[in-house]
Amino acid sequence: MLGLGLTPDTTKTGRGWTAISRLLRWPRRYTDEEDGTGPDFAAEQVLPAIVMRAREDARCRRALVRLGYVKVRNHYARCRREGQATFTGLGHERLAPSMDFVRDWLAEERKRIVVATRWPFLMTMLVTIVAGIVFIAVTRVLE
Repeated sequence: MLGLGLTPDTTKTGRGWTAISRLLRWPRRYTDEEDGTGPDFAAEQVLPAIVMRAREDARCRRALVRLGYVKVRNHYARCRREGQATFTGLGHERLAPSMDFVRDWLAEERKRIVVATRWPFLMTMLVTIVAGIVFIAVTRVLE
């Protein structure tokens, strides 16, 4: 035995090929029944309505983010013109959030976009002003 773990070593563990078997071992996958999220879990444990509502809202928010701000805004305007009470743009996801929910999401997303673009805009404006001042200073010196 060389002690590198590459030969059958049944004296220490009794299993043999310890290093190779550890390297080639597949990761353990949990089934739905083991982690408690399977179909039996939902039938056994009834969740409160507020938890179900929060899950539905989270799913709607993720679906709206995937759809994108511009598409949601356009579809929201179309639904408002037609006088619908629910937002039908997520029908493919089997979700139907209220128009108020989508309106609030659009307002939050607009604020997030403005905050995300504020710093680059201010830095670009500052660099432009500094470049203009430097340009004026160079033209005055060269005169």
